[in-house]
Amino acid sequence: MARDIKAIKCPHCGSVEKTEVKPDFYRCENCGTEYFLDSNDVHIYHHQARSVPQYSSSPPISTKLPLLILVGAVVFIAVAYFAVMMFQPKRQNIYSSNVTYKTPRMQYSNVVYQSTATGDPVYLRIGADHIDKGNGKSELEMHAQFVNAANGKVIEDRVMEGDYRTSLRCGLTFKTYRPDLTYAIGCNTNIFQLDARNNNINDVTKSLFKDYPQLSSGIARLEFDFYKDMINIMNNEGSSYYYFPTLKLLATDKDEAEKVWKTKFDRQFFEFGYLGNWTDENKYHQLIENKYSSTTGKLTQRDLTPGRKYFDPKIIYQDAENLLITVNTTASTSSPITVQSINVQNGKINWALPPDKYYLYTTTKCKQGFAIEYRKDEEADYVHGVIVVSNTGKMINDYQLSRTE
Repeated sequence: MARDIKAIKCPHCGSVEKTEVKPDFYRCENCGTEYFLDSNDVHIYHHQARSVPQYSSSPPISTKLPLLILVGAVVFIAVAYFAVMMFQPKRQNIYSSNVTYKTPRMQYSNVVYQSTATGDPVYLRIGADHIDKGNGKSELEMHAQFVNAANGKVIEDRVMEGDYRTSLRCGLTFKTYRPDLTYAIGCNTNIFQLDARNNNINDVTKSLFKDYPQLSSGIARLEFDFYKDMINIMNNEGSSYYYFPTLKLLATDKDEAEKVWKTKFDRQFFEFGYLGNWTDENKYHQLIENKYSSTTGKLTQRDLTPGRKYFDPKIIYQDAENLLITVNTTASTSSPITVQSINVQNGKINWALPPDKYYLYTTTKCKQGFAIEYRKDEEADYVHGVIVVSNTGKMINDYQLSRTE
C-alpha cells in the first residue's frame, strides 16, 4: 500500500519543529514531547516526558560559593587590621634599634653666684655627657651649664675644651674674694677663674702665675686657705708659697704671709664660738662679731645674740650688712633646719624660712634677695636645686631638679 505523505506534527501541541533522536523517534522543540512513528499502521504514538520538580529546603548550592566566602573573610580581616593600626595611638618601641638611649649627664661641680652684669643668681653646673663614637668607643664631653635660678631658664650650655677637662671632673672647690673675683681649684693642680659677667669659667693656672719665677717649675699642689684670703701653693720643687688674689702678691714664707694678712686687710666677720673660758662646763654656741683694724692691729669681739641658744648652728652667708645662718629646730641631729636672717646691728631675727630637711651648700646675694643651693635626702628622692628668697624671706622661686638631673 502506498503511503500518504503527511507532515509529522507533535501529537501534543501540533508543532512541526522537532528533532530526530533516533530512527523514527522525535522530540518536539516546542513542548519537549517525545514521540515515534509506526510505519506499518501509519500511526503516530507519542510519549511526553515531563521533568518532575525537585523540592528542597535550601537554595541551589553554587560550587564557587566556598571560595567566595574564604576570599571575603580574608579581605574583611585585612581591612579590619589596617583600620585598627591606622587609628591606634602611636607608641614608641623602646626596643627599636633606631632609638638611641642617652645616659644622664654626670655632674661633678655646682655653685651659685651673682651675675655682675644683671644681678640675677646664676647656677653653674659642670658635668659630662657620654658620647658614643661607635665601634665600642666612647668619650666624655665636658659641659658648663649656666642657669638663671630666678626663673629656671638656661643661659648657656658650653662644651669645655682643653687638656684641663680632667681637672674639671675632680670636682671644683670655689672661693669668692670679691663679687667679681671667684676662683675654683680642681684636682689640687689647676685653678679656674669664674667670669661672673660673661658666665664662663676658664683655666688660668699658667696665666695667673706666669709673672712669678718661683713657680716656673710648675704647680704640684693648690689649696684655698680656710682662715685667710690667700691660696697655698707648692711648686714642683717642693717649695711652699702663699698667694693673695686681691693684692696679686706672692709671699715666699709663712712669716711674710702672716705679716701681709695683718697689715693689709681690715676685717669684719661673724663666727660661732665662745668668749668665755674654754674650761667652763656649760659652754654654748655664741654668735660672735669680730672687727679687726689693720692700722692698729686690734681685734674687738662681742656676742651679737647674748642668751640665745643654738642647735648645730652654721653661717652660710655674710657681708657687712647681711648674715644668714642655719640652725636645727631641736637638739636632735636629725631634726629639720631653718634658715634665719640675722640683723647685724642688734642680733634680732629679720626672718626665718619654714623648717625643712635638706643640706645647704653655696649661697649668694642677688638683686632678688638671696639664692641658696640645696639637696634633699632619700625621703625626698634626692631632689636638689636653688631656692631664691627675697630680702624679707618670701619665696620667689624654687629651681628644683630631680635625682638624675
